[in-house]
Amino acid sequence: MLLGNATPIQAGIVQLYVLVALLAVESVAILVVLEIVARGLLTRFGTHLFFRS
Repeated sequence: MLLGNATPIQAGIVQLYVLVALLAVESVAILVVLEIVARGLLTRFGTHLFFRS
C-alpha cells in the first residue's frame, strides 16, 4: 500500500498516522527530559551536560 496501488485517501491517512506518531514520540521525549531535569539528574556546569549518579 505504501509503495504503490494506494488511493489518495489511503496515502493521506498514512501521512496523518505518521504525523500523529511523530508528535506522540516528541511529546514523550519532552516529558522524559523534563522529568530528568526536575529530579536534578541532569545539570549544567559551563557548557558540559552530564548525568549525575
